[in-house]
Amino acid sequence: MMASAPQSPWQRLQGIPRYYIYLLLAAVVVWQILFPIRLPITPSAATKGVFAAIESVPDGKLIIISADWDASTQAETGPQTEAIIHACFQHHKRFALMSLGAPMGIKLADDLARRVAEQYDARYGVEWCNWGYKFGYDNVLIAMAKDIPKTIGTDFHGAPVAQLPMMAGVTEISSIGLVIEITGLAGISEYWIGLIQGVYGTPFASAYTAVMAPGYYPFLDSKQMKGMLVGAKGGAEMELLVGRPGLGGAIMAAQSWAHLFIIALIVLGNVGYLLASASERRRR
Repeated sequence: MMASAPQSPWQRLQGIPRYYIYLLLAAVVVWQILFPIRLPITPSAATKGVFAAIESVPDGKLIIISADWDASTQAETGPQTEAIIHACFQHHKRFALMSLGAPMGIKLADDLARRVAEQYDARYGVEWCNWGYKFGYDNVLIAMAKDIPKTIGTDFHGAPVAQLPMMAGVTEISSIGLVIEITGLAGISEYWIGLIQGVYGTPFASAYTAVMAPGYYPFLDSKQMKGMLVGAKGGAEMELLVGRPGLGGAIMAAQSWAHLFIIALIVLGNVGYLLASASERRRR
């Protein structure tokens, strides 16, 4: 039996066990989560639209942040929510949290709001409040458009919302300067657009998981939305606009470096294949 010819380095490169590659990819992701090297981010027009919509809300009007997300999408919607709350406090815009579709989301958003509020010395009931989870989708929105205090009733803590200082003068939908829907659930934005934005002209902006966003670009293009955050990338872009680097930027750093690692492997693998083929032809 003839001994097989020794393999060239390029031939051996083609046979690297796949688990080595998986381990290296995992190491790159963990490295970037723990010690992120952030690559340049340029905010998109859609993200700038959300920021501009918050900035342009009249001082006498309220912003509603509808936190319709839960732990399953928190990696994307959490950074989006936190950055939006930063923008509200930075522009001195009062806002109310609420949820129509995810009872867990209102607690998660409340935790974020409380942590961010401490950085601005913002007071609950004065600069922001939490209306809690309200079940009923279209029924809630139809009723809220006519009488907000009666429809909402009590806040997240069981106190009558009408007694909160920031709710003075907030009666119906005309008191709302902007609605921002943050969600990982399909279909909820259509309620806001169909029953509030479409009927009363209330400005509307949104934030979605990356897989959901493509279905909502028609609303953005038709100007029914003022802006839209797309996945962790949208969260990272909003963090850049508010000057508060956070989890969104760290996620994008890990994702970007993982992509660069995979691209490098593809290039190296193709170069190795070409050189190994050329070496084999010369040997023959």
